[in-house]
Amino acid sequence: MRVVRIISLIARLALMVTLVLGLLYWIAQIPALRMVLTLLVQIHATSIHEGFGLTGALFLLVLSVMAGRSRGARWLALLGVLYAFLLPAFGLTQAQILVGNLHWLIQIVHLLFGIGAMYLALLIEKRYQQLKRGSQSASHRSRVALQAERHKGGEDYASKPGRAS
Repeated sequence: MRVVRIISLIARLALMVTLVLGLLYWIAQIPALRMVLTLLVQIHATSIHEGFGLTGALFLLVLSVMAGRSRGARWLALLGVLYAFLLPAFGLTQAQILVGNLHWLIQIVHLLFGIGAMYLALLIEKRYQQLKRGSQSASHRSRVALQAERHKGGEDYASKPGRAS
């Protein structure tokens, strides 16, 4: 469970950095902030944005594959795998979609898609932990019941006349 938590955290952090860089680049388009845009271009912020986005998608994919091995999280894991492939595909091709005055609609969809990826990573992690906790408590209950049965059987055996303890 600890590994799943770490993978989910890395995915969400990478996607959060991607979100911040994307918003910063988007806000820097305002004419009064051209100096910030120049700085972002000089440090290759779009490449860093893409790198963190791909990292987040990769960790979402790993998280989804791990969750797919649990019986109760398969649909969520399938959605995560699909999302992990669509996220970078949409991000890398968004510049060619609806070019012109309405491109901001694609940018909004891209933003919401990234936020959805962070939320999906959190959902997968929580569902996986819930399933593992449930299976651990079920196995614990069965062990306790087995021990109680053995203990009860041991008392019956020791309490019979002529039997030494």
